[in-house]
Amino acid sequence: MSKPLNTWQAVGALALAALLYAPVANAQTASAPVVTGASAIDPARLVIARDIVAIAFPADKREAIFGNAIDAMLDQMRATMFNSMKNDPGAEKIVTGKVDGFVAGSKVILRSHIPLMLDAVAEAYTREFTEAELTEMHAFVKTDTGRHFFQRSSAVMSDPSFKAANEAYMRDLMPSIEKMRTELVEELTAYLMEHPPKSISES
Repeated sequence: MSKPLNTWQAVGALALAALLYAPVANAQTASAPVVTGASAIDPARLVIARDIVAIAFPADKREAIFGNAIDAMLDQMRATMFNSMKNDPGAEKIVTGKVDGFVAGSKVILRSHIPLMLDAVAEAYTREFTEAELTEMHAFVKTDTGRHFFQRSSAVMSDPSFKAANEAYMRDLMPSIEKMRTELVEELTAYLMEHPPKSISES
């Protein structure tokens, strides 16, 4: 029977899994995704929405805006979820290196998907806001304040006040994560002992 994962292994695995929910992870190709269950897009609204996005997220700043949001999330994860590795520098170095490598590679993948994601944002705007509301948003984003608001919204994640509040939430969440980790390892180990995974050629 396989040995259960110890704490630092589980924390590292959960950290990597959490990163999969960043907007870089589920992308496989840069082709347009298939959208199901969405209402029709109003062409007039879409023109306005796309211009809002183009002004709010200029091409030369888009990658930094997305990347900074990922970095802010990761910094807060390091301060809480990785805390149990502080007494094991070797383990910390391994997990940190693996996560850093994953994030760097994810940002490369992200680069080609940003245009599709922002176009998806524009389409979402057309479903969420009326044409009158989009027109008001368009007027706002054309102002210095509007551009600053849109471009720096993700920077709120790095603000000391938000950072402290979010890290406090993560610390309180850790017992639940540890409980889930223990149960998940035990249940998966038992399941895989009874149902060994098939090789790709057998599936």
